[in-house]
Amino acid sequence: MHLALPKVYLLLLTSATILLWVGFFVRSHYKERTKVNTKIYFSYVLYAVFIVLWILSNAYFQSSLLIKFGENIAIVMAIIANMTSYLAFAFAYVFSCHLASKAQDKRLNPWQLWLIAITTAVAITLNMIPNQTVIGVDIIAPSVFTIKFGPLAPLFFLNAFLFIILTIINFFKLRKSSIRLNKEKSVYLLVGIFTYMFSTIASQIVIPMIWNDFSYTWLPPMLSITEALLIGYTLTYHRLYSLKYIFYWMLAYAMNAAIYLTPILILYTTDLTFNLLFIGFGISIGLLWKRTLNKTKILSSLLIYRSKKTSVEKIYDIADEFKYSSQKAITKLAELLDTPQEELLLVGKNTNYNIFIPHLNHSNSALVKDELDYQLHYAPELKNSALHQVQKEMHTHNTALILPIFGENKLISHLLISPDKRNGSTFSNEEITAIQWVLTKVQGYIESERKVQQSQALANSIAHEMRNPLSQLQYHFERIGAHSKETNIDNELRQGKLAIQRGAQLIDIILSEAKNSEINNSLFRNYSISALTKQFIDEYAFESDAVRDRINIDLKQDFTIHVNDTLYGFILFNLLRNAIHYFEDSSSTILIKLTQGNTSNTLSFRDSGPGIDSSVLPHIFDDFFTHNKEGGSGLGLSYCLRVMHSFGGNIACYSQKGEFTEFVLSFPSVKDNIEYTINTTALTENKNTLKSLNVGNNTIKTILVVDDKKIQRMLIQTFIAGDNLTIIEAENGLEAIDIVSNTHIDLIFMDSRMPVMNGVDAATQIKRTHPLIPIVALTGESSEEELAKIIAIMDGYLTKPIIKSQLVETLEQWI
Repeated sequence: MHLALPKVYLLLLTSATILLWVGFFVRSHYKERTKVNTKIYFSYVLYAVFIVLWILSNAYFQSSLLIKFGENIAIVMAIIANMTSYLAFAFAYVFSCHLASKAQDKRLNPWQLWLIAITTAVAITLNMIPNQTVIGVDIIAPSVFTIKFGPLAPLFFLNAFLFIILTIINFFKLRKSSIRLNKEKSVYLLVGIFTYMFSTIASQIVIPMIWNDFSYTWLPPMLSITEALLIGYTLTYHRLYSLKYIFYWMLAYAMNAAIYLTPILILYTTDLTFNLLFIGFGISIGLLWKRTLNKTKILSSLLIYRSKKTSVEKIYDIADEFKYSSQKAITKLAELLDTPQEELLLVGKNTNYNIFIPHLNHSNSALVKDELDYQLHYAPELKNSALHQVQKEMHTHNTALILPIFGENKLISHLLISPDKRNGSTFSNEEITAIQWVLTKVQGYIESERKVQQSQALANSIAHEMRNPLSQLQYHFERIGAHSKETNIDNELRQGKLAIQRGAQLIDIILSEAKNSEINNSLFRNYSISALTKQFIDEYAFESDAVRDRINIDLKQDFTIHVNDTLYGFILFNLLRNAIHYFEDSSSTILIKLTQGNTSNTLSFRDSGPGIDSSVLPHIFDDFFTHNKEGGSGLGLSYCLRVMHSFGGNIACYSQKGEFTEFVLSFPSVKDNIEYTINTTALTENKNTLKSLNVGNNTIKTILVVDDKKIQRMLIQTFIAGDNLTIIEAENGLEAIDIVSNTHIDLIFMDSRMPVMNGVDAATQIKRTHPLIPIVALTGESSEEELAKIIAIMDGYLTKPIIKSQLVETLEQWI
């Protein structure tokens, strides 16, 4: 009696759990966004009801009622147990037929209906005829009994197990279904039915018939909860947890429970001391459970996933990656999901995805094509619905998953678009949940990155567009200069051209900052700082000679620096511009002085201006910081600091209010010889003639200029026009290829960005057929990645707007 009661309670608890589940199942059915065929639901509900009746009839044999009402009632209850289990098997077979049916309305085939009718009639007949399936019950105590089977009992059991076999066959058919979610669901269904089937065969047939032991007959009814819940779970939900993930959690909790249950079972006694120890142990469980669970989760993950972290935990970790780069985070996510990296996209909301937005807003969750396929397959009345159009659109674009990211006011701001997995499996519930959590957490990062990218695109567009008017100005200056002999006009033209050069440098800086690219140190060379400094001071466009005369230089202690000359010039110009801006009167001066040191060398730039307040001084190198300077961007000194760091040096500022401000530029010592000397006359106005290009003969050379902007082609013609050069023009790469195929070309100047065919692609094709023709790129690109593409194909590059001296040097080099 004492031992039987727990079995009764377990069975009653099992039946109550299944009834509650059935209630939840029915309620969920009517709340479904899309309803699955009710025939499947109805047959499952009847199956679950008969499972509950079967469990209750088995509970009778574990209770004191068994002794109270005697053998006759026990025989009746045994027959009821037979019939309820049989009908449960029958309805399990019915809904398996509906699931596996290829008919549009999922109706049963006539032979299936006849089979069910005949076998049911046989089962009822066998159990209604006295002494055919159950002869008697020998009762000793609750849960201690022996059922005597009749001669037709084996036939009845075979009749019942026929349905189990047919159900399993139907579930295996689902493995071959064209609906991918059916393949996933069939695994759950098979696990449930195999668990139930083997426990039933072992405890209610094999053990009773061989050892005449009925003490384990309560086990299959209790284990039937596994089948009932797994089947209901697969019918109710279309987004399933993977079995691997379920086993991971089950194993983790089982191991954690074993840590605390094992000592209790070993040390169990009934004395007071143990009870007190048990209470203390229970408190320790409450305190330590979470800690030990974390350890068992790691162990379970090692056993199931062969890693300390599950795939889901690795997805959660990706949240940190979004702080630095959304694209890198998406690439890593693609690896974890086993999807093609180039096809997993994070896109902003746009009209291309309008068809999905209403459904995403309605569900506040992901759209999964496998789920739509399943729902529409079992709900033919939705064939022409909007949901069907969504399914068709996802199929057309090979989209398996669309996951929304909600921004401000709970409106969709971005979509994560994913193709199918490489291994053909569906997206599991834990994966989608983890991705949703990550994207919700990083939504702010994604939105900020989008705004930055918009700003970068705008800056990039403006910078590129500015090159064309600068080139037009440069062209007209060259035309005017060619016809002018007046010294004053010549000087003004020189200043205008220098201003254009500085504008081009600023464009390069804007592009570099907009792309957040690193400063390209492959362009660094060794220079004499004395010569380079003098060159840029000579180039600076001072307002007047009087201002120029207030610049004092002490360049006696010359040393070598390893820098990019353009970037060094930017630093010097920025310091000159700032110092002159703050000149208060005609007595203000600037002193530029070089000083050699043992480990580093310095250039000091000291002005006698108003000085900088001590509260302002610590912030002058901060991004976007300006002080008493209207219209400034606040990026000049911060960029100077970046440039000096790229040179391996530093820039510091010292100031005393009302007396001076001094910037000190520190450069590392360079022992190598100077590679590049400065020709200041060539940089101001190149006086060389193109006669030097003849290289000892009068051969006429043919130059091909390829650029989609006419003004760029005109500018190059102005720079290099001469009797010994023939200049041919082309507007795009495709025209250039055609010209090279039909004309002898000695040198090509090729724009990198053009319509129809860009310069890199055109140069690639030309080099295949004419590898000896030198190709020099004309480019506005400044990032290391883009320049690397150009250098890999072409023989060199010139930065727009083109400087005459550089163009002449290039001609001298290649012709």
